[in-house]
Amino acid sequence: MSDHLKNITLPLSEEHRKKVNKSTLAAKHECSGSYVSRVLKSERFPTKGKAKAILNDAIKIIEVYNQQH
Repeated sequence: MSDHLKNITLPLSEEHRKKVNKSTLAAKHECSGSYVSRVLKSERFPTKGKAKAILNDAIKIIEVYNQQH
């Protein structure tokens, strides 16, 4: 994780959530877009595999976006 996201707080900010395409993550992880939204809005780091994978992918997307802007 990049330095600017090492101390990430949950839930992700609205600004961060807007950078993440929820329907793409839902398709990748075979779940609904609303489930992805709930994971991204959660106040705790997930402990389940799918939720952890979704959050990790979302953080990677945010990192790439931040590197480009």
